[in-house]
Amino acid sequence: MPTITREDTDVLTAIFTVKIAKEDYQKQVNKKLNDFRKKAHLKGFRKGQVPMSYVKKLYGKAVIADELNELSYKSLMEYIAEHKITTFGQPLPVEDQIAPDLEARNYIDYEFQYEVGLNLSFEVKGLDKSTEVDNYEVEVTDVDIQKEIDRFRKERGTQEVVDEVKLETDLLSVNLIELENDEPKEEGINKFSMVAIEDIEDEELKKHILTLKKSDTFDTDVHKLVSKEQAKNIRKQFLYVSEETEFNDTFRVEIQGITSMIPADLNAQLLIDAIGMEKAEKYIADFLPEEEIEEVTEDSDLDILEVVDLDLGMDEEGEDADNEEKKAVQFGFMEELRIMLEEQYKQTSQTFTFTKIFDKLKDLNKVELPDAYLRRWLEFASESKVGDIEFEASIAYLRDTMLIEQIAKDMDVYVSEADIEAEMRQDYYERANVNPDDPKAEKQFQEFYKMMLQYDEAFMSKRQSTMNRVKIEEKIGEVVTFHPKKVSTNEFNDIVEAEREARRKKAEEEKVEETEKDNAEAAENTIIETELT
Repeated sequence: MPTITREDTDVLTAIFTVKIAKEDYQKQVNKKLNDFRKKAHLKGFRKGQVPMSYVKKLYGKAVIADELNELSYKSLMEYIAEHKITTFGQPLPVEDQIAPDLEARNYIDYEFQYEVGLNLSFEVKGLDKSTEVDNYEVEVTDVDIQKEIDRFRKERGTQEVVDEVKLETDLLSVNLIELENDEPKEEGINKFSMVAIEDIEDEELKKHILTLKKSDTFDTDVHKLVSKEQAKNIRKQFLYVSEETEFNDTFRVEIQGITSMIPADLNAQLLIDAIGMEKAEKYIADFLPEEEIEEVTEDSDLDILEVVDLDLGMDEEGEDADNEEKKAVQFGFMEELRIMLEEQYKQTSQTFTFTKIFDKLKDLNKVELPDAYLRRWLEFASESKVGDIEFEASIAYLRDTMLIEQIAKDMDVYVSEADIEAEMRQDYYERANVNPDDPKAEKQFQEFYKMMLQYDEAFMSKRQSTMNRVKIEEKIGEVVTFHPKKVSTNEFNDIVEAEREARRKKAEEEKVEETEKDNAEAAENTIIETELT
């Protein structure tokens, strides 16, 4: 067997030398050469009787190269596994290593060197009660639910062209004319655009617009025609001009057309569309034909939207029956959307809280990586040069993944590749209706498993990172200090938006700092080069 020695070049990389004696490979090489000899054809010799010297001359170096590559790599991977060495990527041949002169006539000893990036475990700092974070319990109100109902009714509603503004949900087709001294500016902006009245946050302006009709005009600050969030991209998404375009704030708005958005009726079908028949039926069963409900119940594959007759019409009670249906639908919306929204906000809050904790832990735990080795590995894997931006993104992702993995280990919730494989095996047996006791079951799964890994080389690492994060999120409240806070949906959304804005600013500041650092280094190098010359 080959012998392997290790030399640590620094804390994060090591050189492994694999020494292969001729006894380690000659038997396998001779076997392969004999196989070639049996198939070789040479004029003057019967099949299988070609001289071995000729076979070695023709195939020897290629056979030896294949055997040495396979043997050295396999031996190194077994050594790494046996000594429980955690590494990055894969072993890479040491750069500038002199290629061996392969000798096919007389077998000799060989030596190969591989560079390996070391993945060192560490204890996560701050993974205790000293790390404190606000944990938001978002309270969903009837008003929040009604907004969702209104939004859904609007999405499923119809449009009607009208001459007068009717509702806040109306949409205006307008000409936007830039003004200067209360008159159209010469060569100023003159653009067609759309104004959603409900996006306007200035209540006085909104109230005024609700009194207008087609062909009316009014002057206003153009930024007031959109929400504050939309105003950030007003040039590109509203005025349709370049980011460099300068303009005055005051515009004349000419109403060219008015589209009234008529919300969908509160009826049984709307509830089915929103939450599905299975959930909706208990609220609206009295308003659907009995025979069609039976058909749906008996055949779960039936297309509900095609089965249910939406034209329910009026019974003898007329308007009263219609009102009863609306009440049932409204009640169903309120009940089911409350459950959906509360679960949605719970998940969002949990993820938001974990992200805050993770940011704190990242500040406390600077994960060191062998950058030079990793750049080599990324370029080796992609078979191309890796740009600085791509490299930094890969390194940042790797640091986050490593920290997630170590947190999971420290919290004793770590999901290993073996755990994922076992879960996938069970899932495969159930979905493919395979009997686990069938002797062929494992072979079938392994073929499926191999196909999944070939389809996406990063499949396992991505799934492992995701599952570890989920496990951590579920238990992190038991480890760090949570400060429970009840907030409204609006308050929570504002908190999330503020955090997003803070992250954006921080990223911009870091980019500026990095640019200044690069410029300083470039200037220093220029001075040094000048002094040397």
